[in-house]
Amino acid sequence: MRALSEEETARQVALARAIAEEQEAARRAAAPADSLEDWTQDGEPVSAPVDPAPEPAPAGEAPPAGPIADPTPWLAAALPSQTSTLDDWLQGPLESYAEREAEDAWSTAGSVAGTWRPQRDQAAPAPAEDAAGTIPSDPSAVTVPAGPQRRDRPAFRAELHGLRAVALGLVAVYHIWLGRVSGGVDVFLFLSAFFLTGTFVRRLESGRPLAIPRYWLHTFKRLLPPAAVTILLALAATAAFLPASLWPTVMQQAVASAVYLQNALLVLLQVDYQARDAGAASPLQHFWSLSVQGQAFVVWPLLFALVVRRARRGRPIRRPLLAIMALIGAASLTWSVLSTQSQQQVAYFDTAARLWEFAAGSMLALALPALDRWTGARRPEEERAPRLGALRALTGWAGIALLLATGIVLDVSSQFPGWIAMVPLAAAGAVVVAGHSGRRWGVDALLSTRPAAFVGDISYALYLVHWPILVVWLHHSGQERAGLLDGAAVLAGSVVLAWILTRAIDAPVRRSRWLEARPWRALTAIALSLALVLGASGGWWTWLNRQPEPVPAAQGQELPTDEVATEAPAVLRPAGWQLGGQWPSLPESCSGAWAPSVVFRNVHCEQLLPAGSEPAETIVVVGSSHSRQYIPALIPLAEERDAQIVNLSMDGCPFLAGAERDAYCAGYDEWVLSYLDSVDVDTVLATMTLTSADSGEELLPTGADTAVQALLDRGLDVIVTRDTPRWSADQFQCAESVVDDGGTPADADAACGAEASAKFAAENPAAPLAALTGPDASVTLLDLSDQICPDGRCSPVLGDVYVYMDDDHLTRLFVEETLAPAATERLTAAGF
Repeated sequence: MRALSEEETARQVALARAIAEEQEAARRAAAPADSLEDWTQDGEPVSAPVDPAPEPAPAGEAPPAGPIADPTPWLAAALPSQTSTLDDWLQGPLESYAEREAEDAWSTAGSVAGTWRPQRDQAAPAPAEDAAGTIPSDPSAVTVPAGPQRRDRPAFRAELHGLRAVALGLVAVYHIWLGRVSGGVDVFLFLSAFFLTGTFVRRLESGRPLAIPRYWLHTFKRLLPPAAVTILLALAATAAFLPASLWPTVMQQAVASAVYLQNALLVLLQVDYQARDAGAASPLQHFWSLSVQGQAFVVWPLLFALVVRRARRGRPIRRPLLAIMALIGAASLTWSVLSTQSQQQVAYFDTAARLWEFAAGSMLALALPALDRWTGARRPEEERAPRLGALRALTGWAGIALLLATGIVLDVSSQFPGWIAMVPLAAAGAVVVAGHSGRRWGVDALLSTRPAAFVGDISYALYLVHWPILVVWLHHSGQERAGLLDGAAVLAGSVVLAWILTRAIDAPVRRSRWLEARPWRALTAIALSLALVLGASGGWWTWLNRQPEPVPAAQGQELPTDEVATEAPAVLRPAGWQLGGQWPSLPESCSGAWAPSVVFRNVHCEQLLPAGSEPAETIVVVGSSHSRQYIPALIPLAEERDAQIVNLSMDGCPFLAGAERDAYCAGYDEWVLSYLDSVDVDTVLATMTLTSADSGEELLPTGADTAVQALLDRGLDVIVTRDTPRWSADQFQCAESVVDDGGTPADADAACGAEASAKFAAENPAAPLAALTGPDASVTLLDLSDQICPDGRCSPVLGDVYVYMDDDHLTRLFVEETLAPAATERLTAAGF
């Protein structure tokens, strides 16, 4: 008998393994899948290996990187001096490893998709298992059952692995140098659904259980450890390099990122009036897209459960799934377009506005086998060339060109995620459909190269680390955008750190058979990752709050509050991480005689004294947060006079009864007047002038006189306060940056302050309101502009206290220590 060549032997060994797998799949399909083990373990015995035993590696090459039971072999891998080439060291075990099934766009070297149907050679002998279930070493000693046989096998698509590299490269480049939307994140959402759908459809069509809980454990066991390490590093970098005003935000986002709710937190910050500079970048802000993916990974597999019964009866499942995906996609796209037009900053992070991108990836995965058959697609593993090879190559290049042009030719930042997101999805879809072109000049050939594979291998880690490194550098350098050289350094550092994170954390965890062998082990890895992040964030916050409160200078050494210090005080108050507590509030929720009969949206009614009190008088604060910030200035006077204070302010909505209002403020003035008519009130405080950050003008809004007269007509005295300065930049962060760099309050004043004439009108625009009267009621003007801007200068720091907590609100500490004494004195002098 003719001796078989090495190539024929290897082919027949692989064929024998395919037959064994097919027989095992048939056995599993015939057996009921009702046991807990089938449900959690995807029908595999926990002791069985996930993949066939790898072939011995040729001498001088890295061992195949299949799943490993423990990290010892990996840790014992050859050092650089022991490897045959630099590429072996750079690539390590990643290059030869391909996951059997890829569930998402971050699966390292696992672009498994579509179907590869190699025709078996009927005449060739095939190895068979012996009684022990092993394959004989001599494949020529066995035979193959007669008749044509075909087997669907997932195909590793190297060009899609390279597409990951392109998408991630665009994300990093646009973040570092351009500050625009690249469409790369949309490609990852699209590919995630594409791979996930292929995974579950193959399970359904092969008769295996869906094993959804097992999928969740497998997926998050793989994704969370690298994410947790990144979050911990970001927390450490925040403590070391970023200003204290960002600390609470980063702590919040660390927890939200770990539980895949970062996008929901960012939506909340966008609509939360009291959130500090929601648009400011934090080192964890990029986790929003991972949160969208994580939420989809939880929900999306459940859609395939809808067709399980149909699959078990042997009926086709792709058309019903296409209908389901189309319905979800249409609803989500409609919402995305409408939401993007009305509230783009919220829609950008909204999972519901992004699900249509997932649906698009799923629809392509469901339709691709038919498209491949119609167009004569082939894989490189097959000997036959694909049909329409030149057209495929051109289609692939068109997709890459379209993807590269997104954001460069079109500035689409303000239009995502509406219909414009179809552009990067169409580009990615073109590369997927084009597939293997068989042309050396095809884009698939470029995307299948080793450099593209290397970036694809580290794509998940690179996405994790590049943004924190960039944010820390920009904060350190004071730049809004990185330059050419420092941006290149950021990118290079990100690649190095991503490679380390992949090799040290991602790959060992992902390939560990020990973690995969029992569900509780994967769950432990998930729980440990969460515990580390929650413990670090919570522990840091607890430690900060146990620190002694900063105190002013000793008695007799206080810094004058009407001067700017030319030497840095030992302590500036409040600390940046304390800003969340600088919003003024009253200790009691409205109750008893002061409880409103009807609750109004966005108004949290508060009162100074408890419900059973019998105060001598009641003062009600109405209008926007610029009225509310004067509450601490009223409290000393109220305590002297045994007065109750009630806060009815509504953030962002001044009191202008009788004037035309927008949708947000509609009904507020009428609700306030109704409350005043039903409660025994003596005085109302409202800020009536309006300053501007852009023009520097201070105006009396139209309808202010009508609103004040409506109060006077009810016999209520009115305290009319003057507005506080508004700024185009966050004054606390501006001053904090100067001081953190070793500057003094005088330096901060020079960098951030302005002349009072640029913030206030020469005369108080509310002065004419003082002439208005009512039955036993009058107007008292309270103008504290000379205290806020002493000597004609509006400074961010006076004495040892920060004046502003953001771009237009005073710190509670400044109001209590500086404005309260002046307010008490002036109101008393005015006969109030």
